[in-house]
Amino acid sequence: MHSLLRVLTLGCAGLALAALAGGCAAPRDRLPEARYTLTERQVLPLAERLTITYEGAEDSRCPDNVRCIWPGRLVYRFTMRIGSVAQSFYLVQGQPGYMSPALRGSRIELDHLTPPPPRGMAGAAPASYPVTFNMYAQ
Repeated sequence: MHSLLRVLTLGCAGLALAALAGGCAAPRDRLPEARYTLTERQVLPLAERLTITYEGAEDSRCPDNVRCIWPGRLVYRFTMRIGSVAQSFYLVQGQPGYMSPALRGSRIELDHLTPPPPRGMAGAAPASYPVTFNMYAQ
């Protein structure tokens, strides 16, 4: 009986935390499913006091004019802000997307129909990488 009470107490505490973060939002409060394309440093307002900023990309893929042992990867960096609280997250092609209670039951994933930009040549100035992602309701 004591362990059942502990489980119920922990479960209620978790529900309260999720409700504060917006995780228990009613269907009408959910963020809309949508496709977004952002450029570096662009801020996307999603809801009152909730924004996502595309910070840029880290590209470790092998340049076109070089032979590499490892193919590398393209990582897109974001910052989600809820009021004055900021949380960083990353999206990588072929890996699971990002979920947070602040997204009100939604998930962010890179758009699988938009191919990543080409890497270019070694020694060339770093490219600016736009990113396209989808927001899905869970």
